[in-house]
Amino acid sequence: MEEQAQAEKPWWRWLILFLISMVLFGSYYVYDAVTPINDYIQQSMNIDNSQYGLLFTLYSLPNLFFLVVVAGVLLDRLGIKKAGILYAGLCVLGSLVTSVAADKSFVWMLVGRGIFGFGSEAAILVVNKVIARWFRGKELSLAFGLNITVCRMGTFLAMGTSAMIRNSLGSWTWSVWAGTAVMFVTFLLFLVYLAVDKKGASAGEDSEEQVGMIKILKEVRNFGPSFWLVSLLCVTFYSAMFPFLSHAPRMLQKQFAMSATQAGWYTAMASGSTMIFTPIFGFLVDKFGKRGTLMLLGSLLLFPAHLLLGSTNIHPAVPFIILGVSFSLVPAALWPAVPILVKENYLGTAYGMIGWIQNAGLTLFPWLAGIVVDRNGYFPMQIMFASLGFVGLISALILLRTDKRLGTGLQLPSKEAQA
Repeated sequence: MEEQAQAEKPWWRWLILFLISMVLFGSYYVYDAVTPINDYIQQSMNIDNSQYGLLFTLYSLPNLFFLVVVAGVLLDRLGIKKAGILYAGLCVLGSLVTSVAADKSFVWMLVGRGIFGFGSEAAILVVNKVIARWFRGKELSLAFGLNITVCRMGTFLAMGTSAMIRNSLGSWTWSVWAGTAVMFVTFLLFLVYLAVDKKGASAGEDSEEQVGMIKILKEVRNFGPSFWLVSLLCVTFYSAMFPFLSHAPRMLQKQFAMSATQAGWYTAMASGSTMIFTPIFGFLVDKFGKRGTLMLLGSLLLFPAHLLLGSTNIHPAVPFIILGVSFSLVPAALWPAVPILVKENYLGTAYGMIGWIQNAGLTLFPWLAGIVVDRNGYFPMQIMFASLGFVGLISALILLRTDKRLGTGLQLPSKEAQA
């Protein structure tokens, strides 16, 4: 009774949000900890840009083989507690393997990134389902926005401190180990969440709420065209963001003569601004709707951001701030759109399917961007990323027309859309 009374208090769901979001804070820190020390890694391990890009390709590669879809189905089958411990535990294991292999074996670093990537993408499904459970029909978009703020804080700190740690301690491997330490601490915070949300974390385990796996897989066929358009927009948008950010610090060092620390902080601008704007846009989406419109505007902003960096001598702070606004608009509208389009029992599977499609792009483009840079320089890379923004823009336009035709509710305020 006491737990139920606490759960009815508004502050309780915000505590849940903080605890569950910290898991992704750790995973985002680990993902980006290698980015500002790119040049040190390449020199130390005698690799080129395309090989460096494999650190991000191998992160996404396991999920390309439908593992993230399987993770979503298992989440719907096993429940948040069992699946969450498994996936967050894999994040710690993968990060540990990467740290042990750093400066010793590039192959084993890639293996560690693969283990970490599967665990991290699967953990995102758990976090999304917890947020949808606690905030459906309430402040759903704001909650997703705040979750993204916590995630981006992990990226921001990794971008800003990774090179500083290397410079202070004399070896880039300490920057990788710092990520492992952060990931372990956030795993412990996930265990705290499980202790706090005993009923919610165990919901669906060994009960009538559990959905059969065959039924779950059949339900995928019933996901409407709006869901698939959101998935297409997701893969094009994130393929134009994350692979670019993984190469950006070295680009700034080469084109603007910045130090590794300076380049890391400038790259962090794209994530830093999202910590401010994403919750604001999430609040506005809850109140006024217009998810499709925000996704369209966010995709449109990719054009000037990438082209300004690739074709002008304008100060890099300007395009990175534009990227930050774009990076706030699309996620604030995209992720809260899924619970509007899909039933709660199938949210794990739905997010897993989007994750699989997203990881197809995140597997290809970090490696492809490295090849383009090695052969032709950074300007063609920027053209490639701007082109992805164009595809996302077309997807958003079609999504708006589809929503208007089918009345899926993407443009409605949260309470009306989820009614």
